[in-house]
Amino acid sequence: MSTRPKIIGITGGISSGKSTVARMLASLGAEIIDADEICHRLIQAKEVKEKIIKRFGITIQDNYGKIDRSRLSEIVFQDKTCLDDLCNILHPIVIEQIRSRITEIEKRGRRKAMVIDAALLEESDLSLICDFIVFVNTGKDHRVSRSKICRHWQDDELERRERFQMTLEDKRKKADYVVDNNFTEDNTFRQIREFWQLYIENN
Repeated sequence: MSTRPKIIGITGGISSGKSTVARMLASLGAEIIDADEICHRLIQAKEVKEKIIKRFGITIQDNYGKIDRSRLSEIVFQDKTCLDDLCNILHPIVIEQIRSRITEIEKRGRRKAMVIDAALLEESDLSLICDFIVFVNTGKDHRVSRSKICRHWQDDELERRERFQMTLEDKRKKADYVVDNNFTEDNTFRQIREFWQLYIENN
């Protein structure tokens, strides 16, 4: 019987609670691979930073010479070509680092599963290396409210950014399991525990 850890991909809309679901899976024994955290580190790495500045200009730097992520976001979420260019710089390296992390976790052999928490799971083809995809279903009102509180976005910002992503319906269709995250955290955790027992514990 194979003991290779299962790879779980988390998908859903912006501010749907994907990271919360990832943490719930971690509490059951999974290890999180956070693609956004990898991206945040990468954009300040010398070689990557130089490529980004060459493409988008020195105005995306702050007073300390670091890339200002909010300024960069303003540019790339106005123009699909700009977003594609940024993804072409970042995604190959992010995917390479995620694959390295997967290999490292597999070698340690102490985990039943690992979770890839990535905003563009489908768009970057990371879903292809996943054994299971979990879609976090959260109503738009909840997501807008969370994006205002956690990200300090205006009303229309979430909708504007989601236009650059795969539709929620298409993401949902590709999922193996749908979690309803419209109620309490306890309710969501109950569903995650059911998923874990069904797909991870019994496989």
